[in-house]
Amino acid sequence: MSERVRVHMRVPGTAPMPQLMRLIQDIEAAGFDGAGILDSQVISRDSFVTLGQAAAHTSRLTLFPAVTNPFTRHASVLAGAIQTVEELAPGRVKFVIGTGYTSASTIGRKPATLGEMRACIGTVKGLLTGKAVDFDGTPGRLGFTAGRRIPVIMAASGPKAIEVAGEVADGALLLVGFNRGIVQTALEHLERGAKRGGRRLDDLEVIWAVRTGTAATTAEARRLARPTAVHWGILRWGGHWLGPAGLKLPPLEIPDAVHKIYPDLSHAPDWEAAIKATSFVPDEIVAQLCDAYGLIGTPSDVAGRILEMAKLGVRSLYLMPLQTFAPPEQEVAAFRDVVFPRLRA
Repeated sequence: MSERVRVHMRVPGTAPMPQLMRLIQDIEAAGFDGAGILDSQVISRDSFVTLGQAAAHTSRLTLFPAVTNPFTRHASVLAGAIQTVEELAPGRVKFVIGTGYTSASTIGRKPATLGEMRACIGTVKGLLTGKAVDFDGTPGRLGFTAGRRIPVIMAASGPKAIEVAGEVADGALLLVGFNRGIVQTALEHLERGAKRGGRRLDDLEVIWAVRTGTAATTAEARRLARPTAVHWGILRWGGHWLGPAGLKLPPLEIPDAVHKIYPDLSHAPDWEAAIKATSFVPDEIVAQLCDAYGLIGTPSDVAGRILEMAKLGVRSLYLMPLQTFAPPEQEVAAFRDVVFPRLRA
């Protein structure tokens, strides 16, 4: 391949810190390009503390919060936090912000609006470049910018959010799925936003956030992916990406058991219970959703899909293993032993 695909791994801070540091070092040793640290205050260890520790325990990985939000921390606090981490890992830090999904739901509030996202991104970008920013009539400046660029990237999964990311951020982390139709449609939205901001698509960093699950057989990988496939494909996304993905789903009655899982299907601590709660969705629909939305299958299947998407210009991936309360050891090994050798061949 002429241009290498960069691959980053999601790290949920749901294990004790010493274990997290070992996992992050394993991710670096396996050949990954970066690690994103989940920011969800009641589920995970603090993401900026974890990022600071990760900076001290690694030498090469790109590090970023995945993803922070504009309401659990003030924009000035976010800018100061990421700038502090960058001092520990100069030139290898990104800032990734979204509307705050479990950060919001677990404390009984709604995710941030796109207006709040726009305002926060503008403030953080201004502060990180050393400019004075207006805080309700009070000008404020970050006292310790380093002069090195920290890319400010917006995570987005809906068409409107993707357009805002294209307009105001340095790039987008796109959680939309991973087949040809979805990728092309998402890029059209991103380009529309970029034009609105007086930029081109080529000016933006584009990272594809992809749900990832490997197993010895495709059938077992799909079984394990059921909570995530059902959560994103049926409960969350409504019609946004089904059309571009080429999927038509029959009407499905959602049982109460699904809504009883804390905090939701795709972040469940008891994964087998979450799998059981999705029994109302037939296997063939789960298979279609897995194929449209992620890298779900044997390590060899996963390598093949990445090579196929690289032909469409996909250059940067953020892998989101299925489980939040179990370390992604299987995926780390699959990429180290099978996927990376295939991608480099």
